[in-house]
Amino acid sequence: MGIGVGLLIAGVVVALVLGEALDITPFPARPAATPDGDIPLAWLARMLLALTLAWIVIGMFASRTSLIRRPGAAAARASWIGATRPWRARESTLGMLPLDRWLLLLVPGALLGATRAVQTSFSAPLHLLVVLLGWIAFAVVLRVVLGSRSPWPVLAAVAGVVVLRSALTLLALSFAGPGGSEGAFWSDPLLRGLYIALAVALYVWMLVAAVWAFTSSPRRRRVDAG
Repeated sequence: MGIGVGLLIAGVVVALVLGEALDITPFPARPAATPDGDIPLAWLARMLLALTLAWIVIGMFASRTSLIRRPGAAAARASWIGATRPWRARESTLGMLPLDRWLLLLVPGALLGATRAVQTSFSAPLHLLVVLLGWIAFAVVLRVVLGSRSPWPVLAAVAGVVVLRSALTLLALSFAGPGGSEGAFWSDPLLRGLYIALAVALYVWMLVAAVWAFTSSPRRRRVDAG
């Protein structure tokens, strides 16, 4: 299987999983009509947003502080660089410890699932399972189709944009939850237009960043033992 065909398959997986998991509209089709909104879910969205922002901030400043020696800091840094400077994604993943590589895969995947769970008010467990399995499938397909190339630069780019996209959705949900936010957030034309513009831009950028990270990563050469 050629790398081009493999990347096409991986791209389809990304489009299906993330396009379904992080809809342009952050609210369910039939929001709960409650006066105060879904307050518990709103607080959960705020807590998840705080954790997401912490991950982003660690990624932004880890290399300039002693944080870089902490477990997970290198993964946060790789996801931030992969999302904002995909041409440096390979550089950011060099020398990562196995734990950081696992966290680079697991943290964005867990955030993706948690965001979707809040979006659906925990009412669609089967759909949530499909989303999580899709994320795993993307990682597996990427590993298989890239062959001698390292999958981590591309994974860092996609994972980084997933974190940013999840943060945007959680910000919208933090107003009053998936039910109440439609009135508090989605009814405002300015906020709605800004959200849609950012959501579409991040979705397109995710694909661009993945390709950019791939083209910036040279094929690894095998060294003969003799």
